[in-house]
Amino acid sequence: MAFRLFPSGRGLAVALALAALAVSLAARADSVAVDVDGLGGEIEDNVLKFLSINNLVGDELTERQIQRAHRRALGEIRSALQPFGYYQPVVKTDLQKQPAEGEEPAQWRAEYEIRPGPETRIPSLVVEASGEGRQVEAVQQAIAESELKRGERIVHSRYDATKTALLDAAYASGYLDAEFTASQLRIISGQNRAEVELRLETGPRFHFGPISFEQSVLNDDFLRRYLNFEQGEVFDTDKLTDLQLALTDADYFSQIEIEADRDKALLPPDGAAANEADRLPQLPVVVRATPRAPQKYSFSAGYGTDTGPRIGAGMELRRINRRGHKFRADARLSVVRQALSARYIIPIDDVARDSLSFGAAIKSEEFGDADTTNYGINVIREDGWRYGRRQFYLNLERENYTFGDGLTEEAEPRSADLLYPGITISSQIADNNLRTRKGFSVTADLRGGSEAALSSTDFLRFTLRGASVLPLGRKGRLLTRGEFGTIETDNFDALPPSQRFFTGGDRSVRGYDYQDISPEDADGNDIGGQYLFVGSIEAEYLVYRDFGAAVFFDAGDATNDTSADLKRGAGIGFRWLSPVGTVRLDVAHPFDDPDSDYRIHFSLGPDL
Repeated sequence: MAFRLFPSGRGLAVALALAALAVSLAARADSVAVDVDGLGGEIEDNVLKFLSINNLVGDELTERQIQRAHRRALGEIRSALQPFGYYQPVVKTDLQKQPAEGEEPAQWRAEYEIRPGPETRIPSLVVEASGEGRQVEAVQQAIAESELKRGERIVHSRYDATKTALLDAAYASGYLDAEFTASQLRIISGQNRAEVELRLETGPRFHFGPISFEQSVLNDDFLRRYLNFEQGEVFDTDKLTDLQLALTDADYFSQIEIEADRDKALLPPDGAAANEADRLPQLPVVVRATPRAPQKYSFSAGYGTDTGPRIGAGMELRRINRRGHKFRADARLSVVRQALSARYIIPIDDVARDSLSFGAAIKSEEFGDADTTNYGINVIREDGWRYGRRQFYLNLERENYTFGDGLTEEAEPRSADLLYPGITISSQIADNNLRTRKGFSVTADLRGGSEAALSSTDFLRFTLRGASVLPLGRKGRLLTRGEFGTIETDNFDALPPSQRFFTGGDRSVRGYDYQDISPEDADGNDIGGQYLFVGSIEAEYLVYRDFGAAVFFDAGDATNDTSADLKRGAGIGFRWLSPVGTVRLDVAHPFDDPDSDYRIHFSLGPDL
């Protein structure tokens, strides 16, 4: 049999003609625009979502495709309106073609004028619960908060939300067999009526059963101290969620799985239970945990105009023994501060929040014009309380320091010994810790030492810090912060620089150098003050996505008397809401420093 690889001359001409026609048609492909009138808001959005022809806008189309999509439009519009309670709309449709000009494609325009018609309302509404849990607060609250109201327009999403909320409330309250004996939304379109019937039977209330752990690195007795429920208590899904979060935050395990399987519930046979508690259905709880690596290493690097370049490294032993003890060691290095520290941590009492730790540290740090080296050991008892965190501590320190270059008689090396107990109380509430739109934080610290108990001088030191963030419209924020400090002592000169007050810098009074606001000695060295006053107000506005601008005014002083001469600074700044916190680049003018016109500040971190 003979065959030709190439077509004959006549066949080739036909093929080329067809190809040219296809290219011509493709080049002249039509397009369509859609216009919907008579609606607005979410109803119009839903109609546009349902319309097939609207999904073709911007595509290259044939006339057949456009006509087919237009024919479907009437049914799609009806379907899109029904979830909002409109079952008898009046729709006028029109499809017009604007002739092509030259090589330009034809433009089609589809217009839909929609009158939703009469509202379908709810004259008959039944939403109720029966069974043991009918009077449970969560179930009654779900019924009371339903957006389904007799006499109002039926909205399908409200029906679905009510149904889901009612079942979720029953389940979360321990009624795991809850089910609807009736769940019906009946539409009588000819009468514009909707009849709603939701009847929930809660069934019996389940309770927590035996609790077991499947893991191999910690004692079960220690892990049981994380439990916020006991066997026999009413089953509550929120308590299981809290347990999972607490175990995750403890950082012993990489994965936590909590099983409470309804099919494994313990249901005693009829008549077999000796008392009421034994007759309650119980749900066994199994906690399966995958351990993390026993060691964790961390490295960090950064830059701030206060500190200059900085680097850090840390090591943590997540579990030294089966009782959950931990050990941490850290090294931090910057221009103004170098530190080595170690801490041994013992979980106590409420182990999810409370700990007792023993630490030691060596720090070299600049305070104003003072160079210090501090050797210290401490014990800290930390716990959670209703409004935040508390720390009770006892510090024993020796601090060696010099003011200025250390060459003058006034700047000779000095040392101080301190033994002081103290308490720090902090509270923070924020809608988002990294990108706060609304929130506040407060921290108070009180400490004191006595010359009769190993300290170089008697002193009592108190500081109070606060910050707040409030929304300014949709894209703006108002940020305020303040700080107050006071020291009571009869011998301020014997108090080392680390216990005195300095201010100025990125997070205090911008426009001034880091810790440059302070009383001075006879040689002009900043030596720290007995009182501290700082205040700041800032307005911030997002200009594009996560990038914004800010204007601010700061004022503050560190002084040896209560009549503070506040140093003022103001300026403008750039903001970037990065994944790790707010990046701030500020240009500030100091009003009370004749030697400087402006100062640039760069910092990174949360706002509270």
